[in-house]
Amino acid sequence: MYEVHFCIMLGMMITLGWFVSGGNFWFGVLPVLFMSLGDAVTGIVRNIMYRRRTKSRWGNLAMASLSIPLGTLLGIAGMIAGAVASIVEHFELGPIDDNIMIPAVSFLILIVAMYFAPWSLSL
Repeated sequence: MYEVHFCIMLGMMITLGWFVSGGNFWFGVLPVLFMSLGDAVTGIVRNIMYRRRTKSRWGNLAMASLSIPLGTLLGIAGMIAGAVASIVEHFELGPIDDNIMIPAVSFLILIVAMYFAPWSLSL
């Protein structure tokens, strides 16, 4: 089921990002990159260190080391979104997995920044 969440969120984020930002595709693509690349890095670290599926601070640190620099594509707000996405990845809230939470939370941060702190974005 989680692979379905990944595909749905990918399409939703890119579409919403495009429309809400007025055509800047990075608003939708960046949260998707946090989900795909960042979550992949956590899996690599997890498999190297634990050889089983588990959440670890090391995986979150690895994701942050990728997501925060990646966030520079949209400035300070993007870096904050990458840091928060790395924290959110650690938690599972029942049926809502990280494939939903990572892009949703980082997208929300970017949209809030667009309206309330546009100086924090490098467009």
